[in-house]
Amino acid sequence: MTPGRCLSIGVLLAALAGCSARPAPRDFMKENVERWRLELARAGGSWEAWERQVAPFHAAVRELLASRPQEIAGLVGLDGFLFFRRSLEVLVAGDLRAQKDGRDPYPAIVDFHRQLRDRGVELLFCPIPVKAAVFPEKVSATAPSVSGPPVNPWTRKLMLELAESGVECVDLLPHFLAERDKGPESFYMPLDTHWSNRALRLAARVIAERVKAYPWFAQACERPVRYTTKGVTTRRRGDIVRMLPEPERVKYPPMDLEAEQVLEPDGSFYKDDESSPVVLLGDSYAGVFHLEDCQHAGLTAHLARELGFPVDLILGQGMGPQVRVKLARRGPGALKGKRVVIWTLSERDLFNYRSPWELIPIP
Repeated sequence: MTPGRCLSIGVLLAALAGCSARPAPRDFMKENVERWRLELARAGGSWEAWERQVAPFHAAVRELLASRPQEIAGLVGLDGFLFFRRSLEVLVAGDLRAQKDGRDPYPAIVDFHRQLRDRGVELLFCPIPVKAAVFPEKVSATAPSVSGPPVNPWTRKLMLELAESGVECVDLLPHFLAERDKGPESFYMPLDTHWSNRALRLAARVIAERVKAYPWFAQACERPVRYTTKGVTTRRRGDIVRMLPEPERVKYPPMDLEAEQVLEPDGSFYKDDESSPVVLLGDSYAGVFHLEDCQHAGLTAHLARELGFPVDLILGQGMGPQVRVKLARRGPGALKGKRVVIWTLSERDLFNYRSPWELIPIP
């Protein structure tokens, strides 16, 4: 961390007192497990029964997938929404644990967790919901209501099984479903695979709440940095537009997007810090608004703002499952000073990723 950010004894005691009012780390995990089990009970008591409950929607997804040749990755939904083929395929994939040829994500995630645990480092695994899981009614009118069963039961099953093996998952979906219709700003980009400013800021708050519950947090935050924000607008074509047949692309003008750039106390733009005790492994969801478009307004910037200190970022565009390689490439000092690894990736990569989920040794 940057030298000079130190708490007085009084401020440190106050911070520690504030931490005592927060849920204990195990409470978050227990809450998640109880929610997933309750969802399962409400959906009929088995994953197969849950899948039958959402079968009309899944049939509509398969129909949309079959409406165009496999090589066309962009699909047209309702109300001006476009969807990426792979982001729909994960919803109808069936049991993610049944994938062959090393595509089952579970062994690699559990192995990574165990390697980190043996080094005294925590793992928070955070699959980012695909747009169709948050807005299923934009795919088909057969979608269940927001209060109904989530349309991705097999992702819920995977997270529950990971939790039962000791891997804690950050479950963004219930937060997203609760907040998606609040406010005029879009929650996911209608013409893009990625989330919007609103969604990534909410994700940062949810993740930060979890990190703040660790006993070491108050000491790690030597003195909270008073970040500020500056609202900006940017234009983005939409990556799914480029996936459509060329004659259709003209129907979709660039989107006007809101964003909030994060500023250091001196007014300069926020900067990630490799010496931070918190490292986020991310794919393009961590890159959007951070290295693209307006910049300095992405997930780590807003996570740092919530935590009060900068975050380390290891970014691999399109490398969600394999971004661990970049951590390993840092060498024997890769985890020096680290207390938690936050591994974010798109939910779509849990199914049929382009390469096996390898077990990657950390030096």
